[in-house]
Amino acid sequence: MGILETKGLGKNFGENNVFRNADIELESGLLTVLGGINGSGKSILVKTISGDILPDSGKVIFEGSPVDLTSIAEARRLGISAIYQEYMLVPDLTVAENILLGSDKFTISRRKMNDQVSRFLEQLGLEFDPSSKVSSFSSDDQVLLEFAVAAFSRPKVLILDDLFSFVRGATRVKLLEMIDSFKKGGVAVLVTTSDPEVMVLGDRLFFMDYSGIKPLPLQTKESDIWKMLGVSPEYSVAPVGGEPLIDIENLADTGLDLRLKRGEVLCISCDNGVSVREFTRALTRQDPFSENSVAMLREAKNFFERFSSRGHSSEAEKYFSSNVKNTGLVSQIMLKKSRKFTSNRSLKKSFILNKESLVSVKSFLAGLGRAPGFSGLMRDDDTKLSHLRFDACDLFIFIRPLIGLDPVSTRALAEVLQEIADRSKAAVVISDEIMSRKLCTRIMNKCN
Repeated sequence: MGILETKGLGKNFGENNVFRNADIELESGLLTVLGGINGSGKSILVKTISGDILPDSGKVIFEGSPVDLTSIAEARRLGISAIYQEYMLVPDLTVAENILLGSDKFTISRRKMNDQVSRFLEQLGLEFDPSSKVSSFSSDDQVLLEFAVAAFSRPKVLILDDLFSFVRGATRVKLLEMIDSFKKGGVAVLVTTSDPEVMVLGDRLFFMDYSGIKPLPLQTKESDIWKMLGVSPEYSVAPVGGEPLIDIENLADTGLDLRLKRGEVLCISCDNGVSVREFTRALTRQDPFSENSVAMLREAKNFFERFSSRGHSSEAEKYFSSNVKNTGLVSQIMLKKSRKFTSNRSLKKSFILNKESLVSVKSFLAGLGRAPGFSGLMRDDDTKLSHLRFDACDLFIFIRPLIGLDPVSTRALAEVLQEIADRSKAAVVISDEIMSRKLCTRIMNKCN
C-alpha cells in the first residue's frame, strides 16, 4: 500500500461531473506523474487530496487510514503539501516571510527568520536573498520559490499541479533536480502535467481523461502519449500574401523596424522573460522613449496603469510578472483605417477604435469554442461576443501565448492563427519561448 491513495473519489459542481471513481496511489520515494489535457479534472483532484476542496464521493487514505482533509492546513499538518496553479505567494512580503508564513517559525525577529530561510534555501540550491520582496522576482524564480514554500514543512507527500507549464530551460532543469532530491529523501512526489515530455519522466504514470484515471506502463513513449492526446507535436502557420499593414522605423526606440503585412503572424523573439516585459513596456510607452514611440499595445498600457503611477512602471512590471502565472495574454485591436499606415512618430489614439483589455489566451480560445474542457463554461452571449470581436478586429497581440496551454490547446491556437492569416488579418507574438516561433510565419529577434 502506498503512503497516499484514493478509492472511488468523485467530485461534482452542480450538474457538472468533474471526475468519478478516481483511483490513484502514491509511494514514498517515487515520482508519480498524472497526465492529461486541461479540463480533465487533474487540478480539482489535486485540491481534493490536499485539503482545498472536499470530494463528493470516495475516500482518501493516508498512511493506511481514511482521512477527512477539511483544509489545506490540516493536510499540511499530516504531511501533504501542494503547489497549485493559482498564484499563492504574497508579493509585498519578503522571501523569508512567504516561506515562514503560517508556521510557528514566523517571528518578529527578521534576522532569525532570514538566517533560518537562508540555510533552507542553501539546501535546495537556491540563491535567493531571504530579505528580498517577492514582487521583484521573475516569474521563473517565483515558481522555484513556490516549490520552496511547499517544501519547507518537510512533507511526506509533495504535489506539483501543472507547474511545468510555466517554466522552460534552466528553470525546468532546476525544478527536476529539486524533485529528484526530495524523492531520494523518501518523499512521495505527484506531478500533474499535460506535457508528454514530462509524463515519461515518472517512476509511475497515470493518465486522466473524461472517463477517469488509468495507469500506463513505464515503457510508454512520448509518441504514444501524443496519440492519446489526439494531436500531433508538429504544427505550423503558413503565410498568406497581403497588403502592408504596419511600417514603423525604430519601433519604440528599440532600433527595430516593425513591418507587418496582412496575412502575417510575426514573432518578436526575446531572449528571456525580462526582455519580454521590457519590450512590452516600450510598446506601451511606459518609459520615456523618443517621440516615435508607438503605443501599439494600448490595452496593455491601460492594464499596467491600473497598478502603477504614470511616472514609474516598476510596480506595474511587478504585477505583470507575479500575477499572470498560468496563462499567456492576448489583446485584440480594431484599426479604424484599413489602409496601411506608416509612422515615424507616436500613433494617435484615434487610430485605435476599441479599448479591449488583455485577456488570457485560454479565455480567448474558449470564447471561440476552441478550448476543450473550458468551452462549456462560456455563456452563449459571451461566445457570440467573442466571435463578433474576432470578426471585427484585424490586429492581434499575443504575449507569451503558450504559457499554461496543453498540446490540444496549442494546436487550437495554431489553427486560430492560421485563420487570422487566411482572413487577411495580422498578429504579433511577443515571447521568449522557442516553441512560439512555430506559431509564426516570420521571426524578428529582439535581444537585450
